[in-house]
Amino acid sequence: MQRRTSHVKKLNSLSIDTSSVLQIGDSQEVNAQSNILAVQREKAIFYQHEFEFADYDMFIAPLAVPGSTEPICIDTFHDCPHIHVKKVNVPFAAASSVVHIGSTDCLTLETRVKNIRHLLRDEPKQERRK
Repeated sequence: MQRRTSHVKKLNSLSIDTSSVLQIGDSQEVNAQSNILAVQREKAIFYQHEFEFADYDMFIAPLAVPGSTEPICIDTFHDCPHIHVKKVNVPFAAASSVVHIGSTDCLTLETRVKNIRHLLRDEPKQERRK
């Protein structure tokens, strides 16, 4: 990895979410992982240990690393050892995302989300007899 110096004049960001990275400058390795279990209920009644990550296979199963289907050949030439950025506007960086100004050798990012909705059922309407 060729090292360069990053110069940022202005960066606007409202929110950097859990396990996200805002990096200005070089990094050898960036790892970010988020497990999200989102539960919505019409009546907000929750019990301790009701929802555990271990209860859902999707949080336990290893992820398959995608293989490259085509060989990638990249030639780069950095005629300047500096990265100059005038302005960056990032309103939001979601879970396990990276906003990076600089060089990186290795990025590993993972997000697993399980959404659960518990809605109340309406009682069946009874027909009126005439």
